[in-house]
Amino acid sequence: MKTISAFAFVLLAALAFQQQLARAYIACPDVLSDMEPCLSFLQGDGTTPSGQCCAGARSVYAAAGTTAERRATCDCLKTAYRQINAQLSAAQALPDDCGLSLPYTITPDIDCSK
Repeated sequence: MKTISAFAFVLLAALAFQQQLARAYIACPDVLSDMEPCLSFLQGDGTTPSGQCCAGARSVYAAAGTTAERRATCDCLKTAYRQINAQLSAAQALPDDCGLSLPYTITPDIDCSK
């Protein structure tokens, strides 16, 4: 009976760990989809981000709860920044404009590993 209980405990722990890993994964396409409404603002076509843009930015911010998730999100956004020719001033203004507080300054050469 003790063997079955120990096995059940190990099985439950493994399932809980697997669920944690599944939640820790952030897919770049999901980040980009959330941030898509910000594209025109980031390219200089507006003075303030839209409500949809801010909702997407808040969604990305909320999803990146762990260090690994924040690094993955940073890498994704850094690559996208270069591809869409975003204006640095708009990218730097976006968090404040959407009510988000970041503990770093957005730059094109930000080191996402830190």
